[in-house]
Amino acid sequence: MEFVTMMSTYTINASTMLLEPRIEEGRLAGTIIYEKDRPPVLVDMKPMEIIEHSCLYYFSTYEGRKTSSRFLTRISHKPPIVIDPVTGIYFFSTHADSNKSNYWIALHHVINMEKTDDISNETTITLSGNVDITLPISRRATHLQYLKASVLSLKLHQNIDGIREKTEDTYKIRLHQKRFMFAEYLDRIENADSQDRSKPVDGGDIDFNRPTK
Repeated sequence: MEFVTMMSTYTINASTMLLEPRIEEGRLAGTIIYEKDRPPVLVDMKPMEIIEHSCLYYFSTYEGRKTSSRFLTRISHKPPIVIDPVTGIYFFSTHADSNKSNYWIALHHVINMEKTDDISNETTITLSGNVDITLPISRRATHLQYLKASVLSLKLHQNIDGIREKTEDTYKIRLHQKRFMFAEYLDRIENADSQDRSKPVDGGDIDFNRPTK
């Protein structure tokens, strides 16, 4: 793979779609960054270093984000995190954050995911711009991580909505419209999850399109 850009440091932004660990001779040597509508970027920092650095950039710490995520969602195993609540940047992981093979994926850039083939236990995930990445994790596990991040996003939005509803008179009408869209989205998630569990073989496509704002 050729990289148009090589960087020593990197901060996650709204265009960041995925952090892939770069393994060389069994050692974690850096990160391959996939951004929307741009060639991959090679960064010297490890994925967790980028996550921690980005959390600090957006006025928090990784541990703080993780603690907040667990508090809001009651998810303790591989919890998703919000990098920046202002711009809505949410990430979920494929493995534990201490695993050198762990990928980090931006929730809002996920278009679809499906089992790579009938032999391997891998998932092909489609990101914005129809970029396909193969993940070393089953589709069922990837889907579950996606759902966890969706729950975190909804929980945080509900909290923000509650604050704005109390302080902005004109916000109540817009809030009602947003709650209706969230309800539709949750129904879509629940239906997709039920279909996934009912299949004896790990596979199939899921429509991850969210309501249009």
